[in-house]
Amino acid sequence: MLASCQPGMGVPVTKVQLVTDSTTCLGAEAALELGIGVARGSFAFADERLVDDERAWRAAYERIRGGAALPRTFAPSEAAFLEHFRPAAQSGKAVLCLVTPFDVSPSFTTASAAMLTVQDDLPAACIKISNPGVGHAGLGALLTSAAGMVAQGADLAALLAALEELEPRADALVIPESAEWLDASGRLALVEEKLGPLEADVPVLRIGTRVTGVARAASHEGALEAAIERVGQRAGAGAVVNAVVAHAAASGIAEEAADRLRTRYRVERLIVTELSMAIGAVAGPGAVAIGVAPTGAGG
Repeated sequence: MLASCQPGMGVPVTKVQLVTDSTTCLGAEAALELGIGVARGSFAFADERLVDDERAWRAAYERIRGGAALPRTFAPSEAAFLEHFRPAAQSGKAVLCLVTPFDVSPSFTTASAAMLTVQDDLPAACIKISNPGVGHAGLGALLTSAAGMVAQGADLAALLAALEELEPRADALVIPESAEWLDASGRLALVEEKLGPLEADVPVLRIGTRVTGVARAASHEGALEAAIERVGQRAGAGAVVNAVVAHAAASGIAEEAADRLRTRYRVERLIVTELSMAIGAVAGPGAVAIGVAPTGAGG
């Protein structure tokens, strides 16, 4: 974690701005409703570079299905984080920025540069940047929990204390359509290192600090069920959770996953959205990501 202040030093207790990067699977509508600023990265095919958003991701997955190579992905720029850090600091808010793990995106580096730029102009700016071990849909679920705490008046110190306890209990798993796209993205060897040769099996992946295999099944249905069973285990039996299901042009499977989560767990809020290209460029079209984080409520 990198910080430019100590919690509680001159910061109004209820004024905290949450910020993240676009690899976090929340969707623009949900992020706006939750009050979370999103610094957008980008991705590039051989002939075109596009800013991360749901419309661009949908079109890109269709293009990949049509034969295009998986695109390269890029972290948000320093300027993208400044768009959120500077107005918050100028208004006297503390900023808590949770970004994607390093293996997926170097967002921590550009967010840190933006923090120092703001601090040059506003030395009293209170900005904290954290690189949790959980990524994409799991980070989206964790941010949903954090946004609920902010809405209830939690200050920065309370948020940091809560997230210290909740982050190890959050998880995110990905079910690709098949191993085809893992092979194309160069990540198949990492998965088979853990699971052995997949052949026709479908893996369940954890894409966070690295890409690793968690389980395998003879069918996509079996892999989906295995992911649903495992993704909430860290939260603890009976925990109230927030959940995010993100998909790469696989809305039907995503809705099925959402229904199973509601049946299996005590879900307070469930968001179904598009899968960011940073994950889609690893797992490919048809992938579904499932993230779960405790709300901090009893259970």
